[in-house]
Amino acid sequence: MFTNIYKVTSPTVIEKFIDNVDISNDKCLVKIDYMAICKADIRYFLGARDKNVLEHKYPLAPIHEAVGHILKDPTNTFKKGDKVILIPNSTTKENLEKDINERCSREDLGSNYALNATFRSSTTDGFLRQFYSCSPSLLVKYNNEISGEFAVFSELLSVANAALRRIDFKCAKKIALFGDGIMGYVVYVMLKNKYKDADLTVFGTLEDKLKMFKKAKTKLVNDKIDEHYDTLIECVGGGFSENAIDQMIKLSKVGADLILMGVSEAKIPMNTRLILEKGLTIKGVTRSNREDFEAVSTLLNDEEFLNDIKPMVLSINEINSLSDIYKCFYEDINNKTIIGKNIMTW
Repeated sequence: MFTNIYKVTSPTVIEKFIDNVDISNDKCLVKIDYMAICKADIRYFLGARDKNVLEHKYPLAPIHEAVGHILKDPTNTFKKGDKVILIPNSTTKENLEKDINERCSREDLGSNYALNATFRSSTTDGFLRQFYSCSPSLLVKYNNEISGEFAVFSELLSVANAALRRIDFKCAKKIALFGDGIMGYVVYVMLKNKYKDADLTVFGTLEDKLKMFKKAKTKLVNDKIDEHYDTLIECVGGGFSENAIDQMIKLSKVGADLILMGVSEAKIPMNTRLILEKGLTIKGVTRSNREDFEAVSTLLNDEEFLNDIKPMVLSINEINSLSDIYKCFYEDINNKTIIGKNIMTW
């Protein structure tokens, strides 16, 4: 079986390819229904990464945020028509069993940190295609009554869930969240739904964006701040990471935990003297595991949780040609002020 797959071949150039879809008896066949563009996809599309890195990436199909429905499952794990979330990261049993990956058994880390783990739209082709086949272990069923345009945020929400697993909530009495973009918002959504009593303050740069964080205290980063926090989460990324992390260190209590989630292509300097003086712990979060997707799938059944996600859908765009794909990419690139994404569907 063949399918169209769309790959970035050089900066700002996307081309159509024909790809073979494996329909062997141990694989599920999925029709991809909805896709969302991530900032990582945009960096590859714009060529905004180190030239040496890009030389080994192109051509590369983008998109690691996608949902679809089952067309065929010889393993009988799913039924025809079941709606599923596509898990973009995977590893092998052999890698998990190697001594070097013993930390992968830790509840706060997991298989994503295994040696040679692959990730769609980064180390292997992503989901910008109509049909896809994979092991049933790389799919998570979600409620068929829920629209895929909302479930497509599951990957992003799963990363937020992975971040929460790095937090000791017995010690997290005052939490500060830095970032008023979409990653900051999904971390906020996960926090307020899983830990409703959390004392949370969100720091951002735009008052209009901060209005979306309705059940948290909000502050502009330039405000005078007299409080200190024991758990601080960074969801800024890019060139603004340096300022955010510096402010986090200054506002940390002694022994505080700093959770870093934002991705930057530049090397970010840190105030190591103050880190040492305060005895701070810094934890990095990258991607998520199957358990995080399962947690999100369950939360999607909660009406309040789903209502928090709905405002993130800025538009639904039917893809019929390459020009439609380009349009969606540039719409997301040019969106600087609204929290949300322009969703693609075939």
